[in-house]
Amino acid sequence: MNLKDIKVKVDKPYPEIERATDDPMTVGILKNLISKPGELGAILQYIYQSVVADKTMEEIGSIIEEIGIVEMIHMDLLMHAVTDFGGVPKYEDSQGNYFSTNCINYTTKLKEMLDHNIRAENMAINNYREAIKRVKNESLKNLFSRIIEDEEQHIKAFQQIRDNVRFLSV
Repeated sequence: MNLKDIKVKVDKPYPEIERATDDPMTVGILKNLISKPGELGAILQYIYQSVVADKTMEEIGSIIEEIGIVEMIHMDLLMHAVTDFGGVPKYEDSQGNYFSTNCINYTTKLKEMLDHNIRAENMAINNYREAIKRVKNESLKNLFSRIIEDEEQHIKAFQQIRDNVRFLSV
């Protein structure tokens, strides 16, 4: 398999938020999806990893960077949803705790990066599934479901890299 063939995003649009009303509980759920460590943590993690991976194999660094860009799209959508539901889009969780980079895994070993990313993407999927159960707005549930599709694609991408690169002890 050619690593350039790896897809990092599902090719379909994201649903728009409809009939949003001020809802502090929904704002809290959204903030947790952004900042606990959430999408913001994923973005920072993947930027770091793309730089480190570039030193080993530029192609892998580019794929990880592309996944980070998809996470930026997710964060942008969630930040807009925070405002749609009456919140202020700060980098804080539902308890008012500001985002911290202590959630970033600074390993330089490619296999450890990929294994960590697969676990983190699975955790993100679980968080979105839990959020779907808790929010009332159907269009927001649809957005979460669409984001899950990308997160599942990220897992496939990380697994494809792991399965097709022979020097993973690096």
